Amino acid sequence: MSQPDSTSAGPAALAGPPDLVEHRHCPAVVTLPQADVDHFNRVPRAAFVMEPRLRCELTAGHGGSHSALVQGVGYDLHWASWPEYAVEVAARCPEEAPFEGPEPPREADICLLREGHPGPHYGDTWF
Repeated sequence: MSQPDSTSAGPAALAGPPDLVEHRHCPAVVTLPQADVDHFNRVPRAAFVMEPRLRCELTAGHGGSHSALVQGVGYDLHWASWPEYAVEVAARCPEEAPFEGPEPPREADICLLREGHPGPHYGDTWF
């Protein structure tokens, strides 16, 4: 695979309650090589048509590599990581968000990030 273009956008806009202000979205973006975009858009059973430009799905200031979902194919989730560019299959984080209210939701709110990600879980942030 060829190397993608990687840049950082400006600071992410703050959203949500004041106690969650520290959970800003990581501003890093990556533009995948066109060959990878074409490949993942032609895969049978692809979950969606992907865009070549992806934004890191972790919170600002995270450690380690940036991470973004590239494509879902059946039960396989393909994730991009950078700056050491790689696309690999990995599971989604199994953490469930706690619920508040009189009844639990029909389906648990689950973290939508890659398993083993650094920082807070997706349900704990206001992206």
